[in-house]
Amino acid sequence: MNRLRRARPWLGTLVEISVASDLDTPRLLAAVEAAYAAIAAVHGTMSVHEPASELSRLNRSAHLAAVPVSPGLLTVLRAALAFAEDSDGAFDPVVGGRLTALGLLPASEVMAAPQATWRDLRIDGDQVRFRQPLRLDFGGIAKGYAVDLAVEQLRAAGIAEAQVNAGGDLRVFGLAPQRIALRDPRAPSQWSQIVELHDQALATSAPYYAAGSSPSALIDPRSGSPYAGADSLSAIASSCLVADALTKVALFATPSRLEALLEQHDAQLLIQRCAD
Repeated sequence: MNRLRRARPWLGTLVEISVASDLDTPRLLAAVEAAYAAIAAVHGTMSVHEPASELSRLNRSAHLAAVPVSPGLLTVLRAALAFAEDSDGAFDPVVGGRLTALGLLPASEVMAAPQATWRDLRIDGDQVRFRQPLRLDFGGIAKGYAVDLAVEQLRAAGIAEAQVNAGGDLRVFGLAPQRIALRDPRAPSQWSQIVELHDQALATSAPYYAAGSSPSALIDPRSGSPYAGADSLSAIASSCLVADALTKVALFATPSRLEALLEQHDAQLLIQRCAD
């Protein structure tokens, strides 16, 4: 088969796409371009680091009046709110205010109410309204959604086998399983475990992704405290959006809530302990 591999900076990380197919090189390149275009669209719509993004505009205005939103943003918002409800707030897309206060997100024109949670959002058709000023952040779910959209583009183009990897949030498809190496939380530059994925997605949350002495961006939405553990948690699911969200749920949800969500999504959780 003809093989192609490309990498580009998107979503605050390096997004790598590897494809294999009996298609000729121009058609492979076109498929990869379409996949990157889908990722770029998610970045442009849902990045809180881009003042002109749809999400940034929503955060500035939705506490004043209902705001119409695009189908993609609405899809991610509905998924995020479902995870928030099912995890009893262990996952909460309204964590943006807390991340801003910690200096982990750029300052915003609107000061988020400290007590705001996912329960302060209202959706009516394609209209979204906030009950009080708050700051949505899709950092716990948007990368997974972007990976899923890229995979849809590759499948639609007739690609036989592929891997889309957005900084550790990845999804694979093809006839044969693909081997994925997981970082050792005790020494992140080394690999500690190999897993096989077959038409599946994997996402990992771990504190070693924090930059230097910065606090971890893995925040308990209810207390506002950064994740104090050192373990690495990886979720395997049918979609990358689900795997991405489940890694955050796993950090802060009660065991019963986590078990129910893993069963609901037919997902698997892998925990790598930092201490023996």
